[in-house]
Amino acid sequence: MKSTEAMDLRLKRVDMHDYFLNKIEESIHKQDYIAASWLIYSCFENRYFRTIEKLKSQCKYCRSKSKCNKGKKNELALITKIKCIQRLHGHSIECIRDAFRFDLFKETIDWVNERNSLMYDLLSLEYYENTDEKFKKSVIIGNKLLNETYESCTKFRELFYKEDYDFIFPEEAMEKCSCKPRK
Repeated sequence: MKSTEAMDLRLKRVDMHDYFLNKIEESIHKQDYIAASWLIYSCFENRYFRTIEKLKSQCKYCRSKSKCNKGKKNELALITKIKCIQRLHGHSIECIRDAFRFDLFKETIDWVNERNSLMYDLLSLEYYENTDEKFKKSVIIGNKLLNETYESCTKFRELFYKEDYDFIFPEEAMEKCSCKPRK
């Protein structure tokens, strides 16, 4: 399969991601862990969205008018995106299975939940004064997971776009898609 994106667009994305990865490092260096946390979360959002974007055309529920198919918009919750890729990994889809470590999904979901909890705690004076160390620890873990996610996404693209590779979305995984209409 061949990438459908123009090379100049792909190069612009590389520059954009380098910019944000550098911003994360700068924020960590400045001990601005809340900013680093926002940036890490945003990069996770983008990485998982870009992965799903390559696969969703084969899901009968994502092809319809769903949250997953609103043009270039990124409307699915991050955990929903992660669970979609995790489901495909569980169905032993080669381009995902060989690119992502299975525990990466759970560890990232755990990080997202912890990070979100820390964000909500900022709204309480009781917790606000005690968040720096928690955010620092969270950012260190999140940044490590993000770096692994970037490596996994690169490997996924290499496998997905291999000349002789043909991705097939398993019916069983489609039936658990969050875009499937609820009765």
